[in-house]
Amino acid sequence: MKRLSVVQAASLAAVPLALLATGLPTAAASDDDIRPEAAVFSISALSDGDVEDVTGVSTRSATNQVLDTQGFAVMRADSGETAVVDTSMEQQGVTVAYGDSFVDLSWKAYAPDARYVVLRDGAQVAALDAGVESFRDTQVEPGAEYDYQVVPVLPEEGDARARLWGVKASVPESGSLARLQQQAVAQASAAAAAKTTTLSWITFIPQKKINAPATGCDYGSGYQFGGDGHADFDWKSSKYRTALHATVTWSSKKVAGNASIGATTVYKKSTGKKVATKTASAKNMSAKKLGSGSNYVDVRMVTHATNPFCKGLGGVKGAIDGALTMQLTKSGNYTIRSGKHRLMPNHYIYIYDGGKVTNVYKRKYANVTCLIGSVTCEEADLTGRRGTF
Repeated sequence: MKRLSVVQAASLAAVPLALLATGLPTAAASDDDIRPEAAVFSISALSDGDVEDVTGVSTRSATNQVLDTQGFAVMRADSGETAVVDTSMEQQGVTVAYGDSFVDLSWKAYAPDARYVVLRDGAQVAALDAGVESFRDTQVEPGAEYDYQVVPVLPEEGDARARLWGVKASVPESGSLARLQQQAVAQASAAAAAKTTTLSWITFIPQKKINAPATGCDYGSGYQFGGDGHADFDWKSSKYRTALHATVTWSSKKVAGNASIGATTVYKKSTGKKVATKTASAKNMSAKKLGSGSNYVDVRMVTHATNPFCKGLGGVKGAIDGALTMQLTKSGNYTIRSGKHRLMPNHYIYIYDGGKVTNVYKRKYANVTCLIGSVTCEEADLTGRRGTF
């Protein structure tokens, strides 16, 4: 039976991973080929007590409380190996650990015979046998940071239980116990210090003006709708069709939503004269919290706004339309659990965190006929996108 990676199943057009698992981009070859090796600091080893906690702080201290809340510790295996262990996403089914010469990934498979591939910085580094639930990457450099994906390989019909994970790993510069302890505390403290993170979904028309459709709107041939006049995906721009923001306050796990819609203006094409202006309602736009844990929040965003001058075809109005569910962790990981949007106008999703902006998604529009009715407008799938911020 032909099997597809979950990335294929999601049809992620902007991500160059929509290939058979055996055809995913491969990391550059080294002197020694990368061979699948089981993780020492796996979920089962952590839960069964097969590793010793050597974090080195009092269990009653404030530092230990920060470490525990953010999911960081230093562990030592029977073999003597020691690593910083990040369990901040264990509730979501994945953990990561790192020493100065390795990164251990471990996850909870969706089925006993599930198969996975592992990607590092977008390139495949391992294709694992059925039933394998961990991987050790030894082709890493001390002091380097890496982004990993653990991608399920699915049958053509898919499997609703399957999940894709994305985690980041900061390989220590030194493997000494003192250095690992310092790094664990530093990473936990940095996560704890995070105050707010804002997820934003912006849509905009890149042209200054676009021709009105011949039918379906109050103004047809001979008229134009005003656009936003910028082709770049610029988070600082104040020109947009819709803007939806979800601000997470990490201390309380509260999510504050804010929605805004730009005015729609009609122009006479022959003269350039403005003839009408209306602003669509934002009543169908929302950003809210779906749930949260000790170090993560699930956010649901719905963006929907019709053109106030277009009645549509057959009673079906065209609209800027999309929805997504994203999980954000305090330690800086994001995953879009599900999501899609219609391909009009340009769509831009980004995360603002502590002065840093991370681009999540950029997509140019497909067709102005979306102004007429949703049946004429294609959809793009957002499911499975992940990364770090």
